[in-house]
Amino acid sequence: MTCLRAFAAVAELQNFTRAAEALGLTQTAVSHQIAQLEAFIGQPVFVRGRSGAVLTPLGRTLLPSVEGGLALLRDGFAAARQAGAMGRLAIQTTPEFGSQWLAPRLERFLRAHPDITVSLSMDYRRADLRAGEADLAIWLGSGSPDLDGQRLGLEEEFAVCAPDLANRLPAHQAFCAAPLLRYRGGRHTVLDWERWLVQIYGEKITEEAKIACHLSDRSVAEFDSFSEMLDACREGRGFALVRSSLVADDLAAGRLERPVEEATVSDLHHHIVVDRSARGRPEVEAFRDWIIAEARG
Repeated sequence: MTCLRAFAAVAELQNFTRAAEALGLTQTAVSHQIAQLEAFIGQPVFVRGRSGAVLTPLGRTLLPSVEGGLALLRDGFAAARQAGAMGRLAIQTTPEFGSQWLAPRLERFLRAHPDITVSLSMDYRRADLRAGEADLAIWLGSGSPDLDGQRLGLEEEFAVCAPDLANRLPAHQAFCAAPLLRYRGGRHTVLDWERWLVQIYGEKITEEAKIACHLSDRSVAEFDSFSEMLDACREGRGFALVRSSLVADDLAAGRLERPVEEATVSDLHHHIVVDRSARGRPEVEAFRDWIIAEARG
């Protein structure tokens, strides 16, 4: 099934990278799945070139059967889930957004809608909404074209630190005063720090010995999760590079501060994503309206 989903996505988008983004996978994973499919069939289904991936004659013959079979399975499972899903809502999002933004606010939705039961899963792999793996999702990006996605707000990227650290920063080269924290998540590596610093201060920032040494410092701890990294940041152990939605509560409560005013508009923004067949379900529409209002607030 995974190979067939990858085949259909690459055939639609004619590009392995875009197909991987739509499926929430890496390009390597999609390439491996297509290789498995071609090994099973015994012939190639794509011709790969600089302009993208084009179906072979065999691939064109196979595509309608694959798309029809996947659609039949999706519709069957979606109908079965919806028949028994009244009043139940399965939501999927990333660990960062789920733990930092959604979970602290979810009680308000449950109080307003006591007749709806919510289950929340947090994962980097995107759920297949059309197959009924979740009723709706909050993702960075709107997902594939066959899904209904609406942006929750404009995301900015900026640095934050504990108030105590902010109060004792030097007037120049402030980011040399403490470690640049990172974690083993979907983002937030040394390369993200380098990209952000160059966007803010220009190419010369990476040439300065202190900053370059700071970025390559192997003694800086790499945390397992965004939450652990943010806890360390709150304790004054360094700077964190964050999205605006993920630290809104910390900034409002004074647990974190922005040591500099500079910020960049993110290349991706959080969207509420729903399969079009689920639109109209009372619990789906109730949550969709609620989260859009919460994000605007």
